[in-house]
Amino acid sequence: SARGSKAYFELKEPDGAIRTMLRDGEAQKLYVIDNAKKSVMVMTEQDSKQLVEKQAELRAQMQAQLAKLPAEQRARMEATMLGQLPAPATPPVFSYEKKKALGRKISGIACQDYLVKRDGQPAGEGCFASWKDTGLSAEDFKSTMLKAIPPSATTMLGQSFDAQDNAPGFPVWRSYGNAQGEVTNQTTLKSLSKSALGAEHFEVPKDYEQKSIG
Repeated sequence: SARGSKAYFELKEPDGAIRTMLRDGEAQKLYVIDNAKKSVMVMTEQDSKQLVEKQAELRAQMQAQLAKLPAEQRARMEATMLGQLPAPATPPVFSYEKKKALGRKISGIACQDYLVKRDGQPAGEGCFASWKDTGLSAEDFKSTMLKAIPPSATTMLGQSFDAQDNAPGFPVWRSYGNAQGEVTNQTTLKSLSKSALGAEHFEVPKDYEQKSIG
């Protein structure tokens, strides 16, 4: 949810606690709020950029070591080792090819299947509901996500949101793949609703201990 320059969102793993995050676009800070411990981890834009630089440095070191291996062994190691690192910071270019199959319903939401390409190469599939049917627009979705995700974010979360800029609709189902054609991640929308959140969600709790990720 977005309010002014701030965005509030929650993530929950199947067997984990809810991770609450507040992104302040004006202050260029990301707050990771731990309600159980009453603490807040603060990541600045500079912290995010330094993390990207460290990841690029580590990737270069790994590639230098892998270059010394025989071709077949190098290919296997690259798929395993480099696949564990976030992709380079260069924003990927996504394109969508509509499949001939008729539309279907997932979680009761009508959607159309597409082949998704990343920089011209197959990168998975998706079933997208029209923006009209969801009551959202591509512009609103993009502006909200730009508030929520730091520009230098290189996680799959950031890349998948960036991809929706020119997507044919809202992703109801999404399958991600790597260069070897293996499925690496899948997401399915269970329900979709819109409601306003109270102003208190967009403020950092004042009685929580703040820690710098730096």
